[in-house]
Formats: sequence, structure tokens, C-alpha cells
Amino acid sequence: MRTILQDVRYAVRVLLKQPGFALVAVATLALGVGANTAVFSVVDAALLRSLPYRDPARLVHLWETTGRQESDKREASYPDFQDWKKQGGDFESVAGYATVFFTLAGAGGPERVQGAAVTANFFDTLGVKPERGRAFLEGEDRANAPCVVMLSRGLWQRRYGGDERVLGQTVATDGGGCTIVGVLPAAFSFASVGDAEMWTTVRPSGMQSDARYLHWLRVVARLGPGVSLDAARAQMQTVGARIAADDPKTHASTTVMVVPLQEEFVGQIRPILFALLGAVGLVLLIACANVANLLLARSTTRRKEIALRTALGASRTRLVRQLLTESVMLSLVGGAVGLVIALWGVDLLVALIPSTQLAFMPYLRHLSPDANILLFTFVVSLATGVVFGLAPALAASRSDLSEAMKEGGRSSGARRTRGMRDALVVSEVALSLVLLVGAGLLLKSLVRMLEVNPGFRTENLLTMTVALPPARYADSAKAAAFYRELLRRVSALPGVGGAAEVDRLPLSGSGGTGTPYVVGLPDSATEQDESQLRVVSENYFDVLGVPLLKGRAFDERDKADSPPVILINRTLAGRIFGDADPTGRRVTFKFTANQPPFEIVGVVADEKVTSLDADNGPVIYFPVAQSPDARMSVVARTYADPSALASAVRGEIQTLDPEVPVFGVRTMGQIIYDSRSTFMRRYPAYLIGVFACVALLLAVVGIYGVISYAVTQRTREIAIRVALGARGRDVLRLVLGQGLLLALAGVCVGVFAALALTRLMVGLLFDVSAADPIVYGLVSLLLVSVALVACLVPARRATKVDPMVALRYE
Repeated sequence: MRTILQDVRYAVRVLLKQPGFALVAVATLALGVGANTAVFSVVDAALLRSLPYRDPARLVHLWETTGRQESDKREASYPDFQDWKKQGGDFESVAGYATVFFTLAGAGGPERVQGAAVTANFFDTLGVKPERGRAFLEGEDRANAPCVVMLSRGLWQRRYGGDERVLGQTVATDGGGCTIVGVLPAAFSFASVGDAEMWTTVRPSGMQSDARYLHWLRVVARLGPGVSLDAARAQMQTVGARIAADDPKTHASTTVMVVPLQEEFVGQIRPILFALLGAVGLVLLIACANVANLLLARSTTRRKEIALRTALGASRTRLVRQLLTESVMLSLVGGAVGLVIALWGVDLLVALIPSTQLAFMPYLRHLSPDANILLFTFVVSLATGVVFGLAPALAASRSDLSEAMKEGGRSSGARRTRGMRDALVVSEVALSLVLLVGAGLLLKSLVRMLEVNPGFRTENLLTMTVALPPARYADSAKAAAFYRELLRRVSALPGVGGAAEVDRLPLSGSGGTGTPYVVGLPDSATEQDESQLRVVSENYFDVLGVPLLKGRAFDERDKADSPPVILINRTLAGRIFGDADPTGRRVTFKFTANQPPFEIVGVVADEKVTSLDADNGPVIYFPVAQSPDARMSVVARTYADPSALASAVRGEIQTLDPEVPVFGVRTMGQIIYDSRSTFMRRYPAYLIGVFACVALLLAVVGIYGVISYAVTQRTREIAIRVALGARGRDVLRLVLGQGLLLALAGVCVGVFAALALTRLMVGLLFDVSAADPIVYGLVSLLLVSVALVACLVPARRATKVDPMVALRYE
């Protein structure tokens, strides 16, 4: 222990004697360690920490699926849920939930609150107990049961001031009165329902209770003690096959998918986090290579000191330990500074996530350093000190006393470390190329996605959503009249070129679905054509610029008491009717079995209704006059900046009915920017691009340092060449050639490494090959060009060497 303390004290004195060197090394290491700590904090919260529920490893999510592709999964119908619950003997409990919304009345105007409807055993299944009050009781999730709600702690404090007297009171919502029975813990969240602040019971009724084709309920379950995931999957496949055999029309080829709940929450962002973790790991390696090069250069100035210590009896092990102590000291100080950088970096990483996506990632909120993060930072810092310090320590400990005392010893000693320094620079260039290629592929994917034609004109579109209180707009005719008057008022505003309504905005994800059955065709002809369903106003296609291909659009003929009509998109028309004209054909749905068939009056072009990276699927449109929804979005085409008209449009809505809440005010550009498909490419592209720029800067500094040091060490050689007649351009070519050779070697190694590593991020790419030759070519050219620029300054200095001065110095 005494010798270790002695090494530490000596290391501190040595580093304080060269504050410039220590500052550069610490800053470089702090950047690398800080970036790794910040990304690891996010990875730890998302992937490594257990979910905040009782025995979370036993929690799973159940989906109905046909198994044709990984993303092919859908919610359960209520009869399916009941069968899964009764026949799933491997589960301790099975619970259901669905996303709902509430409109709360109050002095400050109506407030739209996101919530969830759950079965009575939902919180017991998770193992979550209310902080105040009680949980839901058995029977409160039956049809016609009184409405009861539990509040999130945030809503309880924000709206009710944390007053416990609200328990047992009735709160006015758009669905009537609901009794507040409990308050959930502050830390509780459930990622699948986003920022749910009010929780009620499902209370299915009508078709929800009986229709096996109506998929609306998501299901979470707890495995029984000792039951494996594979056993549960095998059992649910049997249950699914039994249901499919009993009801082949609605469940042909379907089975049940069992997914660990943690996988359900974080599965989609796992590739992003792994890509970021790999990127910052490469940045740290480049930082290590840079500091190792600094130590190698510094070791040549200490060769006499080390040789003297050897002559006085110091063993090589003792010298290596002393030198490693210095490097570890640097890395620990760099790690401490890096931890401060990481605190800022974590906030930045979370701030770059759109609020619409962050709502489904509650585990990323309120991140703060804990024991895991501190231990990670310490281990990374310690390992970094050993990694970048070991090779220079071994090289420096070979110093020979007689050689070190010679006049020319400096040059001969430099030759022993030149190969190592060159190898480190080659490694830096190679790692930088990998990062730059990864960033380039992701950026090209993002550009390709944003270039996708969504099927409508996205510019100058303002959107916002309204929710009619069901109690006041129970009559569909009254709701249709409200929407008709709203469109008239918005369309008349100065600066508005047209306004329309749709129940679910394009590019906002999946909505309601249904399978059309064409009258006169066997059900099997269309049973696989499950379609997205949209309710739109008659001028929707004109406002958005979606072309009408056949027939007519909705118009004043399509009233509530008129024969029901629909429009279909090109994809659905092609799947069912081929080249034949579908107008005039009639269609039925399971959920309209007791109603007259719908007549197809027209075919419209395809628009991207779910996301930019999804294939054009079948879509069916209903007129709002015949199928008004309680929740509709207004879309206004403006002549200028749409954001400038947001308050005017909102004002018209509030004037028409002050009790109708308005929310989700966004432009179509913001919807595209914040969408999940764009986020999955944009977020890693920007961050890896930043890391790649840092890596490029470090690589440039490394190349500059090596070439500059080489020029210093070869001053005598250059002087002799000049004395023998070498011209300036000859010397310039000599020095630039050395730098270019290192850069080309690094590029060659980096290309092979990138070809191997970028295949791991194929899932994040869109319409771009992992071996895209344009990206590889441009990145390689960039690296070589930057390397030449980095070599230019020392090369020009070499051309100005005075032979007499240099030889006299040598």
C-alpha cells in the first residue's frame, strides 16, 4: 500500500509539471467516458432495469396473430379474452386494458385527459397497490356497472391539489359521472398506454361483449409459479387453434403470441440503443488511441529519466506499474469530468425524443445517476486507463541507459514507437470510418423515407382534434350538424384555402379495422383483406390532394337517412376486383350485419394512413354525415404558415361550443417529424452523426500529431535531403505521402469493418443497402481529404527547414 501511495503521489507531481498534456488527455477521455455513461444510463433504464412491478419476469403480453410476419399482431376480442382467461391454466391471472380519453369539466374550460380502461384484476396482475384509496373490485368491470376511476398522482395533485377528500366524490366526465376511488403511486406507469392519468374499468357492452371479430382489448398476464415461457406459448397455441376451429370465419390461421412484457415495452427501441452503445464505444476507443499516442510521444522525453531509474535498480514491473498509475490517474479524472458531461448528455438524449414518443417510454423520465451508473463509469474509466496506458508503458520501460545518453538517442528511440503510433492512427481512421458510414446510411435512410410520396400534399396543413361530449352529442344528427358548421366556419377564415375532417389523421398509426365482404362473392374471397377504416368529410380528398380515380367522392347526397356508401382506395380495389370497376358493388361488415349493405361509389388513390415506411394497405372511407365519430380531427389547408392560424381555428371551435376540448394542435410537418417511423431513423442518425463528427475530429488530431511528431523526429533527415538538393515540393510529397499512407490503410481496414458491423443495423435502414457504395465512397473520400488537410500544416513546416540550423542542432 505504501508503494502504491508513493506511485500516486509521484504521478500527481509528474502530471502537474505538464498541465497542457494533462488537460488535453483528460478532456479527450472525459468526452469518451461521458458519452458512454450517458448512453449507458438510457440503456440501463430501458433494457437492464426490471419493470417496477411485482416479480416482473413473470409478466407477459398476449396478442392474436396469423404469424405471417413479426409485426402481424392485433388486440383480442372480449370473447377471446374470456377464453384465454378460462383456458390459460399456465397463467396465474389474465387482465385486459384499452386506451381511452376523458373530457373533464372545470372552471378553466374542458380538459382532455388520456386514460385507460382495464379489467378489475389489472392492478392485482401487475402487483401494484394504490397509494391512497382502493383498487377496483371484482364486478366493477361488468356491463352497466357504475363508473369508478383511479387517478394518477400527477393529475390528483395538478387538478385537485392533493386533497384526499376527493376520494369518494364524483367527477364530471364526457361519459357522465365517475366516482374517484383511489390514487396510484407517483412512480406507476404503463408504457403501452402512454401518459394515462385516469384509469377506469372496461365495462364492455353490446358488440364489445359478444363480437369475436371486434378486436379492441389488449391483454397482459402473469405466469404461474414455475411455468416457463415456452410452456405458456405451447398452451396458448393450443387455445388459439381451438378458437380458430370453432370460428374459422374470423380466426382462420390465427394463433396467440406470448411476449415478455419487458420485450413488449422496449423491443422496438432496442436496435437504436444497441447502435448508440456501439457508436459511443467506438468513440471511446478512438479517444484511447489518441491519448495512447500522446503518452508514446511523451515517453520519448522521459527516456533518460526511465533509464536512470532502471540503472538505480528499478525493475521493469515497477516502471510499468508507475506508468500505468499515471494513465489510470488521467482516466479517473477524465471519468469524473465525464460523469458531469453525462448528466448533461442524458438530458439531451431524452430531450431529442418527441413528446409523442416519450409518452410511451416512461422509463426514460427522471433519469439520475445511481449505483449502477457510478459503477459503470468507474469500471470504464479504470479499464480505459489500462487500455491506453499499457502499450506506452511497456514501450517506455524498455529504455536503455547507454542509448538514452547518446546525442542521437532521441531519434533511435523514436523508431521503436513509430510503428505503434502509426498503428494507433490507422485504428482511429478505421473506427471513424465505421461511425461515419453508419451515420451516412441512417441519414440516407431518413432522406429516402422523407422522400416517400404519402399520397397527399403535406405542405401548409394545420391539424387539431376535437372531442364531443357523448352526453350532449348522443344524437348522431346533432354531431353531424356540429361538424358541418365547424367546417363552414373554419373554411371561411382568412388565409384558409379549405378545411376537412377525419377521425384519424394520416401517418398517425393504425386505427379501427374491418374486413369487407362483397355481396355476390364468397366470404373467402375477401376474408384476408382487413382494411383500415376512416371517417371523412365530403371535401377531405380535395383538401389533402388525394386524386379520385373512379366514380364520385362524397357529397350532399350522402346524408344520415340516405343509403350507406363508402369509398375504397386503389389497393383494396385491386385486391378484390382486379381491373374491374368496383363502383356500384355492395359491401357488408361483421359489425353492420343488421344494416343495409354499403355501396362503393368511388375509388381514390392510395395515401399513407399509418406510416411512411408501411406498404399501402387497403383503406375504406365512410362519410362523416352517415358515421359521425365523437372524436374528429380538423385539417385546414392554409396559404401561409399554418401555425399562425392555430389560434383562429381554435377560437372558432370554442365559439361554436365552449365545452368541446381542442387538443393535438400540430402541422402535418410536425406529425411526420414526430412519427415513430421517422423517429426510428432520425434519432440514431443525428446522434451517431454527432459521435462520428467527434470521432473524425479525434482522428484528425491523431493524424496531425503523428505527422507533426514525425517531422520533428526527421528534422535531421529532411535537412540532409534539402542540403543534397531536394526541393520544397519533394519534401512536401514525402510528408504528405506518409500521412496519406496511414489514412488509406485506415480506410481499407475501416471498409471491411463497416461491411461487417453495419449489417447489425439493417433493421434501422429504409430503402438503403448496408453496403451502399455511394455512402462508402463519399465517407472514404472525406476521410482521405481531411487526413491530407491535417498533414498539410506539418508538411509545410517541413519545407521550411534550414539545413544549417537543423544540422547544427543535431
